[in-house]
Amino acid sequence: MSEHKKSGLTRRDVLTGVAVAGVAVAAAGIPFKEAAAAPAPQKWDQTVDVVVVGTGFAGLAAAIEASDAGASVLVIDKAAMIGGNSAIASGLYNCANPKLQKKLGIEDSPELHYQQTLAGGDYRGIPEKVRFYAENALSGLEWLEKMGVEFDPKVFAAVGATYPRSHAPLNNGRGGAIISALKKQADARKITVKMNCALTAVIRDKCIEGEVLGVEVKDGKRVKFIKATRGVVLATGGFGADVSMRSKYAPQYDKDLPTTNVPWATGEAITYAQDVGADVSGMDYIQLLVACNYFTKKYGDLANLGIESAIFLNLDGKRYVAEDARRDILAGSTMNQREKVFIWLADDLAGKRYSLERIQQAVDKGLCFTAPTLEELAKLLENKMKIPAAEILASVKHYNQMVAAGVDKDFGKKKVNLKPLEKGPFWASPTQAGVHHTMGGLCTKTDTAQVIDRHGEIVPRLYAAGEVTGGIHGTNRLGGNATSDCVVFGRLAGQKVAKEKPKA
Repeated sequence: MSEHKKSGLTRRDVLTGVAVAGVAVAAAGIPFKEAAAAPAPQKWDQTVDVVVVGTGFAGLAAAIEASDAGASVLVIDKAAMIGGNSAIASGLYNCANPKLQKKLGIEDSPELHYQQTLAGGDYRGIPEKVRFYAENALSGLEWLEKMGVEFDPKVFAAVGATYPRSHAPLNNGRGGAIISALKKQADARKITVKMNCALTAVIRDKCIEGEVLGVEVKDGKRVKFIKATRGVVLATGGFGADVSMRSKYAPQYDKDLPTTNVPWATGEAITYAQDVGADVSGMDYIQLLVACNYFTKKYGDLANLGIESAIFLNLDGKRYVAEDARRDILAGSTMNQREKVFIWLADDLAGKRYSLERIQQAVDKGLCFTAPTLEELAKLLENKMKIPAAEILASVKHYNQMVAAGVDKDFGKKKVNLKPLEKGPFWASPTQAGVHHTMGGLCTKTDTAQVIDRHGEIVPRLYAAGEVTGGIHGTNRLGGNATSDCVVFGRLAGQKVAKEKPKA
């Protein structure tokens, strides 16, 4: 029986973003050799212009752009299913889109996006890289639309985004919708995408000197050498699922903390790149996200209820944080609450903004609660979780009064995100934090996506994009910035690697 059947997860489930909970089974047994610099082989098993490692947003964007620039491209991925974290992500795409936002009364610009991204990461992002990202994010959205991705015109603020510039794939498509569209484009270009093919080494002329020549991979049970005459693009994501790697840099994020990541987000590509001289930055900047169901500790069981017509209540029935705060603030505040849990309470707008089907699935499993009236839901939470119903009702009443006044005098939630909780049915999702995003990674050149070594020099013919890199998000990533980061720099890497002069 295949791993897919064991988990109850199909490839279609991942691509449509419907089933997430079982995804952890799919690659649980993938073996990896210990990282070590590999010499060039006497004979190559395969030769292409460009090898892209990873099938997420960044990898597929790089592959498509390199192909469109005339390069032959091979995409490899160690997993059995395409997309990695991108396939199970929300797919929310942040960019300033003034033409669309003005219709909604939202003032925005690439400059504001730049300033807020830099500030959101405590000014530890590289300013020129953050500016490049913010100024090219809209063109990335327009490119995705050309690739066949449809976005909801109702721009809003994702959890942890702090500002309403998040674009959602239409019809609750999530990240799987983007992966599906990009895979169709790759297929149309006859780009080979090879799954179950794990990177085991980056091959360079002389270990830490000269040009990158290609990669060593484990294709099934066989070790192969693939020559890349133009270059290699690493787009393998972060290391949030590797307990030993993440706790090396942040010891507090040990095995007892759940993660939202697919289990193959283990970061060995970073190590392999270091083996040939690559430098890294910000490796201890690891983000938690309030995105795991309290009962199962799983990301896939979460009922995402948004931040507009929603509040976060602790087990005493009281608000404790601005729901539109930065992700590190949301997670840190939650970790300080009793049992490290909060109740994500929302009215019917949540069902309209997000996937009512997904929320109902959580309800059916007993992982989320709903009731026609707030009073009934408060009583249900009192029975299920011992939260005083009177405190819940008092907190909602007080919050709605502040919404009517236009000022959150308690925690400073932004006026643009202040919406009342008033229309039933009402929803409640017990939620906790989990390891979500690793902001650190490989150092890259801003306008080329080339990997930089520990001496500040370019590693010739080695490129990287997406979560495998550092320098964009600083200490904290704003919600919705990852998708646009991956697309902007994935496209750039593909365009630039294809311009390399082929090496015989």
